[in-house]
Order: sequence, then C-alpha cells, then structure tokens
Amino acid sequence: MSAAPVPGDEAAREPLVMTALADLTADFEELLFLARSADAELVEAERELSTACLRPRTHGLLGAELERARRRYRALAERLCALHAAATARTRSRALLDELAAEKASLADLLRVERALTAALVGAADWQSPSFVHSLIPSAGRQHGRIRPHWNDYKRDRHLDAEHYEHDYIHALVDGPRELQALLTSCGMAAFTTVLSFLQLEGKLDGPVLAGAGLYHENRLLLERMLPGRLRFVDEADTESLLRAVDEYRPSALFLDSLSNTKWMPLPDLTRVLDRFAGTPTYLVVDNTGLSVACQPFALADESVRLIVVESLLKYAQLGLDRANAGIIVARSDNAERLAFYREHLGTNVADVAVHALPRPDRRVLERRLARLQRNALLLAERLAAESASHADVVYPGLPSHRCAALTQQLSFRGGCFSLVFREPGESLRRERGFLDQAVAEAAGRDVMLLGGSSFGFDTTRIYLTAEGADYGEPFVRIAAGTEHRLELERIADALAAAVREVAA
Repeated sequence: MSAAPVPGDEAAREPLVMTALADLTADFEELLFLARSADAELVEAERELSTACLRPRTHGLLGAELERARRRYRALAERLCALHAAATARTRSRALLDELAAEKASLADLLRVERALTAALVGAADWQSPSFVHSLIPSAGRQHGRIRPHWNDYKRDRHLDAEHYEHDYIHALVDGPRELQALLTSCGMAAFTTVLSFLQLEGKLDGPVLAGAGLYHENRLLLERMLPGRLRFVDEADTESLLRAVDEYRPSALFLDSLSNTKWMPLPDLTRVLDRFAGTPTYLVVDNTGLSVACQPFALADESVRLIVVESLLKYAQLGLDRANAGIIVARSDNAERLAFYREHLGTNVADVAVHALPRPDRRVLERRLARLQRNALLLAERLAAESASHADVVYPGLPSHRCAALTQQLSFRGGCFSLVFREPGESLRRERGFLDQAVAEAAGRDVMLLGGSSFGFDTTRIYLTAEGADYGEPFVRIAAGTEHRLELERIADALAAAVREVAA
C-alpha cells in the first residue's frame, strides 16, 4: 500500500482527508474486533467438539471446516492490520484514502458473509431437541453432558447458546444491580410481545395504562387492540404533563421509548419518571432501541421501581451486520423468571443460529460506533436544515431546534437517524416518494453509496418512507446515517441537498 501523494498535493493537506483517514483507522479496528472475536468463538467450538461424542466422519468434517474458517479469519486479521498501518502512516493522500475505503467496504462485506458461515458452523453438530441420555451415541452435538430433561432439551424453550450471550450482554452493556437478567427473543417485537403478554396474563394491566404518544407504531397498535378504552396516550416530551397524568390516573403501567422512532422523535425525561415511580406498583416498560447502551435506565432507577427494558438487537447492537433477527429483555430476577416462563410458552425464544450470528457484546466497540453514527447524523441534519429551511423541517434530537434539545444535551448519544418532514404534504406522499428516488439518483451521479431501505445502524446511509400504510403512525422520511468517512459523507450530503432542491422546485 504505497500510494504516495504527488508533490505539493493539496488534497493530502485537507483537514477532511485527515479526518477521513482517522475514520478508516477506527473502521479497521472495528472490523479487526469482528474477525478476532469470531475466531475466538471458533476456538471455543473446537474445544467443545474435541470432547463431543460424534461419529468419526462428522467429527473430521467439522474439524476441517473449523480450521479453514480460522485460516480465513487469520488472513482477514492480517490484512486489516496492514490497512490500519497504512491509514496511520505519515504519507497520506486522497488516492490512499480512496484505496483504503474500497478495501474497507470489501472486507466489511466479506466479514458479514463469514459471520453467517460461522454461525452455521458453530452449531452444525447440535440439535434443536438434544438428547439427555443415550444407549450408544448421543444426539446433543457440542452440548453433550450439559442437557437436562425438561429444562434445556428443547431449544424453542431455552438453550445454552442464548444463556451464554445473555450473561455477556449484561456484563458488557448494562449498568445496574447485580440481580439483573437478560432474556433473548426472536426479534425486538417478540421482546415487546413477551413483556406485554406477561403483564396482561399476570393481571398487571387491570387499571388504566399510559403510553407515550411517540411509541413505536407496531407496539402502539398492539396496546390499542389489547386494551380498548383503557389506554391513554401522553406527550412524553412534556414532562410535567406526563407526571400529572401519572398522578391522576395512577396507571398499572407506562410504556415509553427512550428515543421515539416517529416523525417528531420525542424523548422522555427518564430520570424524573423513574423517580416518580419509586415505591409504586406501576410497571415502566422502556423500549431502548433508539439509544441502546447510551441509555441505562436501571442505573437511574431505585430498586423499588418495576422496570423492564427491551431492545431490538437488529439495530445498533449488531454493528451494522444485519445478520440475524433478535431482541432482548432486561429485568430484575423476580420478573425475569416469569418473563422466561412466558417466552417459553409464547414461542418467542431466539434461535441458536441467530445467537451465533450476533457479534460479541463489547461496550467500547459499540460506543465508538454510536459516536460515528451520531456525528454523521448531525452533519447531514445540519446540512439539510440549512438547505430546506423554506420547505421542510429537519427533526433530529441533536439539533438546537429540537423540542427536547435541553434534555438531549445530557446524553452522550442522541440517535443515528433524523426525519425530513415536508411542509403541507399531500395525501399521496408524492414528494416523499420523489425525494427517495431523486436522492438515490443524485448519489449515483456522485459515485457514492446511498440505499433505500428500512432499519438503521448500518455502514451505509439509508433513506426510507417510514410507517407508509401503517394503521398507526404518520408516514415520514427517515434518514438513517451510516458510518461513512468524513469526505464520503460530504458527497452524501450533496446528494440529499440536491434531491431536496429538486423535489421542492
């Protein structure tokens, strides 16, 4: 990698080039984490298989495939170390930046595919209904000797792979009392439906129920259908109004998003809400998908607060891999025991292969990624706010214009998405759809990646018409920032700004 700059190359001295190279340095470190942690999982799988009771041909096949996979990971790690060194070398140029960016994109895509192969390989010998006793040869794969009848002998109910991840998740990503437990589910919605079913079927929702007006539209729909006439929505961004509603209705439960995934993206003041719930019988259910590790409700809550936190692991926690659907519930031990019971009987447990596809929980890696997503979201939001001031509103909690700006200044992370709200939108959503098409076309003309698609937390910026056709929630354009380097982000900002101008014309 010796892309030496032309003498007097001005681009090599551009501050944004230097920032972009620093971004790529961090990117290579994140990819190196993924490669090395996956290799460590394969080492553990090798150890488990060495004592597993398998047929000789099966054992030979798995041993050979594990070694091949480990060789590929070692080669990837070696290449990433070389690229990291090149990004931090003294000789820097725009040509070097472009070369490193292309390599980063290629290796990130390769590692994503390797993650799926690793997930399949680690659990290849295992069974969904592992045996706990045998006459000749067990059917338990790596987990022979650890299967207990009527406990973990049916993976739809519970399994050892999930238990291992749940322990690591609490240790790495959750602040709070030691009694906290995590429960993996098949997706973020499965986490919410498990909690909702637990509360309803245990008689915990017999009184009035409150929910934030900015609650995720699918969760809102379930509450409306399950609790007709007893559900009241409150403005979570108006703390005084919310607390008055709590005092007036004395609700059985309150449902909130730590950062709303709706058009106006409101945030509740969780510290004050948690203080009000101390010593009361009210359950507080917080969907923490929008803020992830940056929001720690259990660290803020008195031990008497009946708090349950859910999160979709398909978003930020998956480090952009988008490899497997999974969700998680965090609760105190007494609630966790009953939640586990309902997870079993509702069939909402996570699949073992999905657990193997998740990257190992690591707070430093995740917080670093969130910082990049926040930086990019803020820069794009500021650019579009300046560009579209006369014909659209840009809604981002990190902007001074946001309704909850005073509250978000206390947060280390203010989200990786923002809303583009056209003024006086037509019922046909013509401008919103036109913006998506135009933005992708503008990006193509500038030779920069931009995707139309759902969800958020990816390496590549995405745009999406959210809640289109939903029973609840107002449709809006969501722009989910990626982790692009600083110069690449400039081209994305140019494309989005041009699309706004074209659509508004």
